[in-house]
Amino acid sequence: MPVAVESARPRARMSAPDPAAEMPRVEGPEPTEPVGPAATQPSDMAEQLRFQIPDPESFPEIAEAAIARTSDPLARSIQETAMKRVAEIRRPKSVRLSLRDCIQAALRNSYRIRASGYNPAIETTRIVEAEAQFDAVYFLNLSTNKQDRPSSSQLQGTLTDTRVLNSGVRKLLSTGTQVSASYAVTRTYSDLIFQTLNPAWFNQFAVEFRQPLLRGFGLDYNRAQIELSRLDRRISFEQFRRELQQTVFDVEQAYWRLLQARMEVVNAARLLAAFRSIYEIVESRAAFDTFLIQRGQIRSRLETREADFVARKADVRNAEDALKALINAPELNLAEDVEIIPTDPFMIAPIAIDRLGEVQAALDNRPELRESKLQIERARVVIGATKNQALPKFDVVVRYIVDGLGGKWDSAFDQLTENDYNEYYVGIEFEWPIGNRGPEAALRRARLQQAQAVVAHAAQIEQIIAEVHQAVRQVQVSYEQLGATLRAARASEEQLEATRARQLSKDPANLEVELNAVESLAASRSSLTNILVNYNVAIVSLERQKGTLLRYNNIEIRDPGTDRPLVADFAESEPIVP
Repeated sequence: MPVAVESARPRARMSAPDPAAEMPRVEGPEPTEPVGPAATQPSDMAEQLRFQIPDPESFPEIAEAAIARTSDPLARSIQETAMKRVAEIRRPKSVRLSLRDCIQAALRNSYRIRASGYNPAIETTRIVEAEAQFDAVYFLNLSTNKQDRPSSSQLQGTLTDTRVLNSGVRKLLSTGTQVSASYAVTRTYSDLIFQTLNPAWFNQFAVEFRQPLLRGFGLDYNRAQIELSRLDRRISFEQFRRELQQTVFDVEQAYWRLLQARMEVVNAARLLAAFRSIYEIVESRAAFDTFLIQRGQIRSRLETREADFVARKADVRNAEDALKALINAPELNLAEDVEIIPTDPFMIAPIAIDRLGEVQAALDNRPELRESKLQIERARVVIGATKNQALPKFDVVVRYIVDGLGGKWDSAFDQLTENDYNEYYVGIEFEWPIGNRGPEAALRRARLQQAQAVVAHAAQIEQIIAEVHQAVRQVQVSYEQLGATLRAARASEEQLEATRARQLSKDPANLEVELNAVESLAASRSSLTNILVNYNVAIVSLERQKGTLLRYNNIEIRDPGTDRPLVADFAESEPIVP
């Protein structure tokens, strides 16, 4: 049975708010506002809803029971015709899906979720890339330069052959210090008659330290890119959480809209059957007490209802395709005609809402607020790095070199190891753009971006509070409308029964009253279906606006590790959401 009294899904316990999160707290009393008085939900509401707005799968049972209870040929004819028309949307191949089945299929197969899940893994690679700037680098340079030039002096040779090999390691420290150690070998051959060593081997070992004292100095600046990459990963995680919540909400909404479309088919079939039966009665009495204008009137409205029924059947197919597109289940191919039968009932029980508690939950859990707070922190890091770049360049360079020379490489290396020939170099490098307009403009931009992020965060808070209030109000309004609309549908049904009972002829006035009563009943049932769907969607929307939709459905996010996308699935127990 697609409509039954069902208590609300148990809400998972709220995790303690992050003490580091500077979210505003809502102060004041915490009144409990029930959604509608309990008296608005009679004990037989489920049975009334089951009769008023049945699903195509349960409608034959309801129609056969109605046929068995009545002796009115018109009522029997309407039920039999309606069953035949409802059967038109049934297909040989069908699949029964619960709401949990649809959500689980979406968690595993949704392209939106899978694509968004790659972003944190991509940002993780950027963290490693930023950390790699402090990795030691091995370098090796090898060159040869052979020259044969005419010379105008005996003190200068005409042929030289120089070969250089330079190898070493350099590393950037987190303080900004650049350290390098290198070993170079130079072999020189010349036809100069005065060169005593030919070829000559020159060895050189050098250690160099370059320390920035202003621009480029400090842990904060040199590790800024690592911190920015880590913040970007956290931002991408919140974006994934938001995308996941939106997808789950879309799936739940599509699920209830499909159930609504199926119920609307039954409603349209009932209305069409009633018009068909009335038209057949009018036709059968054409020679007695009906007029041509009556036949034209009922025929016109009958054809209109026939077109509406065709549209309602198309709505079912469209709703099925919308749900298939969201869950992307391999067994539900969009090209294959498969009937989807929702098995979960609507939730019609009232829920108690603490308005201030709902707002506070949203301020503690909405991914958008966490993301905007991370954007503020990111802007702060950018300001620090930009401020450093606005300083003058003032570097101290210290270099120590040991030299060795010989007729062979080993003799030159031996002399190098004796540390007899040393070089010392100490230098200061200063650089500052005149006016320094570029770095100063970048610093102003960074400060403006931080101010912009703070304002956006404040606006986000106000928007979220308004969205939660609207969501709470929608839940309350939908439930309050539910009982009234059900009573309206029942009243329309009683009106139709009374109209038929007192009619003795199908004169134009009585016919118009009956047709209007039939349409009024169909409209009441359609409104009842729409309000029931809105109530269930409003409950889910409230959880989404609070940022607790994943916990509400007991869904957890798992990080399978580096270079792999995030995944989400139902938790076996209380979810642990990072």
